[in-house]
Amino acid sequence: MDIRTLACFVTLAEDLHFRRAAERMNLTQPSLSQRIRALETEVGARLFERDRRGVALTSAGVAFLGPARKAVEHANAATTQALRAVRGEVGRLRLGFTVIAFYGVLPEAVRSFRSRHPDVDVDLIEMNSPLLESALAAGEIDLGVLHPPLSTPDLVVHALPDEPLVLALPSAHRLAGQATIRVTDLDNEPFLLAPRAIGPSIYDRVIALFQAECLSPRVVQEVTPMTTLVGLVAAGAGVGFVTAGIARAARPGVVYRQVVPRPPALPMAAAWREPSLSASGRRFLELVETLIEASRA
Repeated sequence: MDIRTLACFVTLAEDLHFRRAAERMNLTQPSLSQRIRALETEVGARLFERDRRGVALTSAGVAFLGPARKAVEHANAATTQALRAVRGEVGRLRLGFTVIAFYGVLPEAVRSFRSRHPDVDVDLIEMNSPLLESALAAGEIDLGVLHPPLSTPDLVVHALPDEPLVLALPSAHRLAGQATIRVTDLDNEPFLLAPRAIGPSIYDRVIALFQAECLSPRVVQEVTPMTTLVGLVAAGAGVGFVTAGIARAARPGVVYRQVVPRPPALPMAAAWREPSLSASGRRFLELVETLIEASRA
């Protein structure tokens, strides 16, 4: 008992005219008649009385009409929902991100996505970059915004704009009055830095920045996330690099300065597990790209 045949029955029950019902169903009249006869055989009862005066529902047909109409409506609703899922308009998006990533366009992107697609449940999961990579590989999240390079081979990496680094230092620091600070000015300064295990690439590049000036940073504390680093700077524990996005969130007792030579930028990327990103994930990523472009204008 297929849905198409039930739809034919409902249409004929509404029109009580084979030609008109066949036209509505885009069928020939003989095809419609054949479907109705097959349905009556399957049900085991005549559903229509046919004579020269016209077509009428039998008592069995009247009883069959309500459930048949609901079945067609439910099938249509199921089809609509399935197509919405294909278009990314319904379902669930498990979005992982680092603290740093959420100081860019992501909050606006999440707000806008939820407004445009209220039937997509967005789960927000904050982790550091290595844990996000593991969660993506395990299929625990659909889309991650994190920091390359990645080592997992079956992840697709879509580059996003790098985040430049600036120096955070206490507002009462002896260098706070300078618009630009040289790396050599930081010789023997207490330095705060994220552990190498969290981001080996950026860690090594920061160390190389000092080594290029024949210096070694005096790392007094390894700290993560960068928001905690800013708090330690405010407490006078040292100085350290943070992203420009975090620097835009003012913190009492902390100032931010450019450094020369320019420190390395923190790479950003969206990543997902092969073979393909979910439809809702694609829509979200397109929205992120749009907001990035708008911020550059």
